[in-house]
Amino acid sequence: MKRNKIDYSRNKQKYNSYSVEIENLIPPASKVLDVGCTTGMLAKALRKKNAEVFGIDIDSASLKEASKYCKRVYLIDVDDLGDLDKKLKGEKFDAIALGDILEHLKYPAVLLRHLNKYLKPNGKIIAKIPNSAFIWLRFRFFFGNFSYQKGGGLMDEDHIRFFSFNSAKQLFLDSGYETQQIAGSSSAIVDPKYFLVKYLAKAMPSLFAVHIVIEAKRK
Repeated sequence: MKRNKIDYSRNKQKYNSYSVEIENLIPPASKVLDVGCTTGMLAKALRKKNAEVFGIDIDSASLKEASKYCKRVYLIDVDDLGDLDKKLKGEKFDAIALGDILEHLKYPAVLLRHLNKYLKPNGKIIAKIPNSAFIWLRFRFFFGNFSYQKGGGLMDEDHIRFFSFNSAKQLFLDSGYETQQIAGSSSAIVDPKYFLVKYLAKAMPSLFAVHIVIEAKRK
């Protein structure tokens, strides 16, 4: 099962980032697998926690940059599970990070189930996923606007799967995990005029959170 490689050069800035929420959920001195590490910004941030990060990405140019911060990097298309196994060779991790990855996959549950064996007994998976039930998208859908957009965002042209809080939680349950916590994040909103959304996201995350953050362990 092969996918065409994403042309990162078109939207380099879109992929050159990391999730602060994921960083905060990773304990100090952890051995971490960063799936979709891009240029290694999460690994760079985790240096202050003395974490050991192994990075996976589909883009060789991004991995060249990530190698400055990761202990090891692997050029892997995560739809190719055979190649994943061949290159990881039975490694075990305290945490596996999936920052804005699952929405890009045809079968995210297949990858989640497969990653289970790479977790240590008390290891955890931490994922950040766009909230497709965000209030702005609800208005768009209500008026029949399901158009994609270039350069990032909730309706990014590279997204092929969509999740609400309920369906994201169910995805992990169906994939063999127990959800430790599920929370909303609106850290992606940077325009000061939308500051109120960050407060509303805490009160009504299903409506006002831009992203869903899930921390889960093996059943």
